[in-house]
Amino acid sequence: MKHESHAELAAALWPDKKDVPVKLLTCRHCGRRNRVQVPKAVLEPSRCECGACGQALFLTPEEPLTRISSSAYEHALDRSTLAALKALPGFPALMRWLMSNLGERSLRLECLSSTVMCGEEQFPELVKLLEGARHGLDFPSQPTLFLSESPHANAATFGTEEPAVIVYAGLLDHLDDTEVKSVLGHELGHLHAEHGLYRMVALVLAGSSGLLGTVGQWLSFPLQKALYKWMRCSELTADRAGLLACRDLSASLGVLMKLAGGHRPGTRQRTKMRLAPFVQQARMLAKQEESSWFDGLLAMLLTMNQSHPFIAWRVMHLLEWVEHGNYLDILSGHYERAKNPVAA
Repeated sequence: MKHESHAELAAALWPDKKDVPVKLLTCRHCGRRNRVQVPKAVLEPSRCECGACGQALFLTPEEPLTRISSSAYEHALDRSTLAALKALPGFPALMRWLMSNLGERSLRLECLSSTVMCGEEQFPELVKLLEGARHGLDFPSQPTLFLSESPHANAATFGTEEPAVIVYAGLLDHLDDTEVKSVLGHELGHLHAEHGLYRMVALVLAGSSGLLGTVGQWLSFPLQKALYKWMRCSELTADRAGLLACRDLSASLGVLMKLAGGHRPGTRQRTKMRLAPFVQQARMLAKQEESSWFDGLLAMLLTMNQSHPFIAWRVMHLLEWVEHGNYLDILSGHYERAKNPVAA
């Protein structure tokens, strides 16, 4: 899919020129407050300069977000649902049981046994994309990268002591390099925000319930549902990390569109997938859920047993952050920094 031009993407995302969102951003060089239009700032950041000192308002794509804390881009729903999950009776006991009986060793052993470990001599191109995403987020650790044969366009991460990222081969059939970098940034976001431990619990519950034995029968319905709800909300934080890693809104939205509709040869031969109608579709869904309590309830019920939220929902949350959140503040160098950075 050839990405739309800046003008086409701006028209798709902000069709009403009279209602274009505006932000006040502080110049990191002189402290002057600047009023900037969001479309120009997001799509052409290199053209945005301080009205007082003439310096660039935004970091270049090559500059890392030095020592950025995951709290700087953490979604509020991620934070609140995890707090609610930790407060549920039985959750601490479950965590202790899993860490003593399973841990991450079995997942790493499975990867070493049935996937390809990437490095300087094995798929260095994919390693380079991971390093680019890691540099952008200033992520201190270097995860092990695995490539797994699968027709599904997907990626995953696990591990706290020895973090790892898994890319499923089907993903590479659908995405270009910038989009793959966005996905890798998404997975690094999970690691950066320390989602690994809790996501491992969810993966065990979702796909390996037999490993839990009587513990699986003991788990309460509210605990399972709370875990799934947190997983869905954690994806919103990781989507933000993906955008910060690639700093290309068209690519991040393109990833979500391709996850929804695919980008197989049969699709490419027949049509050119476009972001404009897809964004309009997402906005239409958001308005529909807002105007009807029943549609909102139905959406909640449909996702209750899913680890990921609806793709259109992810699109709207990402756009909301870009338009009204602190995305542009982060790119202008104003963000919460980690107090005790860990050496790589």
